[in-house]
Amino acid sequence: MLAKRTNILFDEELWFKLLTLAEIRKSSIGNLVRTAVKDLYFSGNDRSVLAKTVDEIRRVRKTIGGVNYKELINEGRKY
Repeated sequence: MLAKRTNILFDEELWFKLLTLAEIRKSSIGNLVRTAVKDLYFSGNDRSVLAKTVDEIRRVRKTIGGVNYKELINEGRKY
């Protein structure tokens, strides 16, 4: 049972795209939005965007390797 209400403002182009998709799927725009939110943010199968970003940062750091940050800071202070 639906218990909470929210208002979302769409530009006219996106609204008509959602309206068309809802008609094709024989659904409501509200149901399309609820399904999209569940799939994007709460699907147990997919990791969050934050977790993917952290993994990517760790991967990139491994490829850099051997950076002496103290040396870089001191080099920058010369100017």
